[in-house]
Amino acid sequence: MRTTWTFVFVLALAACQQQPATTETSTAVAGVANDTSAARTFLAHIYSGYYPDAPLEAILPDEQVYAAPLLAAMAANSQAHDGEVGYLDSDPLCDCQDNAQDLRALEFTLTPQGNDQMRATAVLVDADEPLSLDLTLARQGDSWRIADIATARAPSLLRALESDTTEVRSAAGKS
Repeated sequence: MRTTWTFVFVLALAACQQQPATTETSTAVAGVANDTSAARTFLAHIYSGYYPDAPLEAILPDEQVYAAPLLAAMAANSQAHDGEVGYLDSDPLCDCQDNAQDLRALEFTLTPQGNDQMRATAVLVDADEPLSLDLTLARQGDSWRIADIATARAPSLLRALESDTTEVRSAAGKS
């Protein structure tokens, strides 16, 4: 009889110890779902102004779109080129110059990366001008910002800007 009660007691303890792990897992899953939802809302907000004949006011200011390191790299590249067109000769959010597509139809696949980052693969299925971008999102406070963009032309916009800036400054004798 004592063995039976001991066995029941051990089973009860084991059940109690497993409960917090399930709760932590549920909380983590809910957190990821909230992050994914917030990131998807952020991206939809950015691309809501990308459609043919959209007014310039529809495009969000860079500070609401890009993470601080990417903004700094853009500014440094522009400064290195002394007012001339620098590395960015197109809109990195659409890898285009004059958008004639409705990018509100972009489809996003979001993958959490840890460290408050998320990867967003953006695809527009268009027979004439298909578009595919890999966006690295970084949490900035309670919101998301784009920390890097990968396209067929450049696997990292951030690295390409930094490299171009270094080359231009070296060529001009500036550091």
